[in-house]
Amino acid sequence: MIDFVLSLIKYTAIFTCILYAYTKLLRIKLSVWDVFDIPLFIALSAVLHFVKIYVKILVPIGFLIFGTVFLLLRFRKTFYETATVSTISLGVSITMMLPSFIIGLPITFALFFIKNEAIKTIIAQLAVSIIQIIATFFLFKIKRLRSGVQPKGKTATFEILLFLSVGCIFTMMLLYTKNAEQSIFEIVLLVIALCGLLLIVWWRRHITYNYREAVEQQNVERLENSFEEYKINTAEKDLQLAVYSKLFHYLNKAVPDCALFAESAAEQSGSADARALLEILQRVLREMNLAYEKCSLQNVPKTGVSGIDAPIIQLFAAAERKNFDVSADISEGVEGWFARGKIDKDDIYILLRYLCDNAMISALGSTGAKVRVELGGEEKPDPIIRIYDSGNGFDEEVLAKLGLEQITTRAGVGGSGIGLFTVFQILAKYGASFTLDEAPKKNGFTKCIEIVFDGRHTVTVRTCREGVIAACAARKDMTVERVESSCNEAPHDGTNG
Repeated sequence: MIDFVLSLIKYTAIFTCILYAYTKLLRIKLSVWDVFDIPLFIALSAVLHFVKIYVKILVPIGFLIFGTVFLLLRFRKTFYETATVSTISLGVSITMMLPSFIIGLPITFALFFIKNEAIKTIIAQLAVSIIQIIATFFLFKIKRLRSGVQPKGKTATFEILLFLSVGCIFTMMLLYTKNAEQSIFEIVLLVIALCGLLLIVWWRRHITYNYREAVEQQNVERLENSFEEYKINTAEKDLQLAVYSKLFHYLNKAVPDCALFAESAAEQSGSADARALLEILQRVLREMNLAYEKCSLQNVPKTGVSGIDAPIIQLFAAAERKNFDVSADISEGVEGWFARGKIDKDDIYILLRYLCDNAMISALGSTGAKVRVELGGEEKPDPIIRIYDSGNGFDEEVLAKLGLEQITTRAGVGGSGIGLFTVFQILAKYGASFTLDEAPKKNGFTKCIEIVFDGRHTVTVRTCREGVIAACAARKDMTVERVESSCNEAPHDGTNG
């Protein structure tokens, strides 16, 4: 009977420590109703007492099984989480037994005056059990344990606690054997118990590995989805930027021409509407930080098509402001280019505007700057445009990617490459041929761009520069003609677009 009471006290304390350790490890708050778990612990302790009588070695496993089932039903956590944390909780309870016994020795010695051995033993065991519960309580006041554990965390703390707890449980089983010469039955039980405890450890590692692998896979998929979304958003933004850049580049050229025509119309007609339109355009130019000036020169060569004349007028106006020579030769019949509707005059306007601006910028970088525009020619029946300038030759890098990419060597001073790339888009639309001649026959000019609407869609570069020949050698869509004449290899420029 005395042994039964001692078992109830001792085992109830262990169950209480398991409950407290489990809640602290998983940061669960205990309630007042948990006090009513004590009668259940007493009942389970009674069961383990009878287990101890017949198979004492199974008592530690009994604590683990009963504790796990109770905690699983009580707190409804996952089986993996409950099994592993309850194993650690039992290990903590077993560990607290030794210091509690040592601390309780003075109390045991102090009870010498009690003559009844049964009562003395019961009081001593009760004191040790209370010390065990109090020690477990203060154990979780340690800062490291106060924050609990993460069963699926990446730190080694949980792993170490689980290994130590398995060792404590197995050590308790060894201490609960009858003698050193164990029976075959007890040895088998020890082996089975050890395999079961190691299975918990393996299961923990397996579950954790699978969990981490699943999390990493989810992270990879999330990153892949984010990357794809980023690529799509970037591509969309790049497309929008390209469209807006091309549009803004066009407006930079077209709006001053519109203002020029609006002013001319307002002066000639005296119309209030024309004057209002001019004021709006002037306000737009101020917002865009652009300016336009009328050409004071008389008898500027014209084609007779207002939209086509604008780039030529602007070129002559720029020559007045910036002091360079400009000339134009316009053959009769340019108006007939648009009679059959095969060529859009807006496309010709863009070609002339972009090429004239590029020629002017290139020429201004040289001494004795000069630009010449020729429209039409008797030697070729097809519509033809020639733009001459006295500037440096194109950079080899630009020529190597001419018409393939939007490229410029003047990015630091406002170049974008949009203009020249747009020119080649228009050429592709009509199948027109493009020729860059770096040895034009006209004196004072260093290069000439010739566009012929012949439907052949060829690209030809005539040059004496070895660097250009080497850069364009890989282009299968480009014909390079070597010119046997002297030319300056040193200075090159790109295009401002």
